[in-house]
Amino acid sequence: MTGSYDVVIVGAGPAGEHAAGRLADGGLTVAIVERELVGGECTFWGCIPSKTLIRPGDVLAAARRAPGAAQAVTGQLDIAAAFAQRDYITSNWHDEGQLPWLEAEGIDLVRGTGRLAGERAVQVEAVDGTTRQLRAARAVVLATGTRSLIPPNPGLREAGPWDNRAITSAKELPRRLVVLGGGAVGVEMAQAFKRLGCEDVVVLEGAPRLLAREEPFAGQELRAAFEAEGITVVTGARMTAARRLGNSGPVVATLEDGREFTGDEILVAVGRRPATAGIGLERASTTGVSPPRRSSAGK
Repeated sequence: MTGSYDVVIVGAGPAGEHAAGRLADGGLTVAIVERELVGGECTFWGCIPSKTLIRPGDVLAAARRAPGAAQAVTGQLDIAAAFAQRDYITSNWHDEGQLPWLEAEGIDLVRGTGRLAGERAVQVEAVDGTTRQLRAARAVVLATGTRSLIPPNPGLREAGPWDNRAITSAKELPRRLVVLGGGAVGVEMAQAFKRLGCEDVVVLEGAPRLLAREEPFAGQELRAAFEAEGITVVTGARMTAARRLGNSGPVVATLEDGREFTGDEILVAVGRRPATAGIGLERASTTGVSPPRRSSAGK
């Protein structure tokens, strides 16, 4: 099977969708290739579910700061209801709701893994193994996004760490949570899960402060707020190794100064890397396309 379009876009996350919409509005024929869910990381494993999980604790904390309302706040958050709302907001990780917009714009959705197959050519492999060749008269747009970076610390990968996808789709609340990384993903999920009911949350950050890319006062204020809520913050902390005790036991994170912190789960949120493995970038080297730079953005 073959198909010809003005532009072929690989990746139906926010960048791919916006590019497809602008191009279609400009009168060009567009195909968008997606191997997972239309809407991408932000919709299903990033901003949308994370903010949904943050919301219950945020509302409760705001009420507790208001004289009069604070006296009415009793009991614990309903964790099952919070997770159910997250599932509703993400459509239980189905993307049927995203498709009418593509159809209305006249954008063809091609399900499968897209790889560069030559100049302005993309080969798409479907789940069943069949392949299809797409050709672009004008350009191929690569919008494959990023993946969570798991550093090569001894034992960390073997410990089965959580990344942003695992924590935003979690079905149960761990009693203890260790968070490696004090950037956007790390601090959001540390506070959200502490307010949802985690007994013990520890944030380990290698830089001198939380949110190291922001103004110094932001990290200082956030640390003060975290410590007031019972979240342990350790900055200037370099983790040298991690290990899980048994097949499903707790995870122990060891710092270079010998200190150890234990959690039922460990969230790794130290940055992102381009999701470009296996998409044929080497085939683009003769067309003036440079490999993307590594991103350390939280989402």
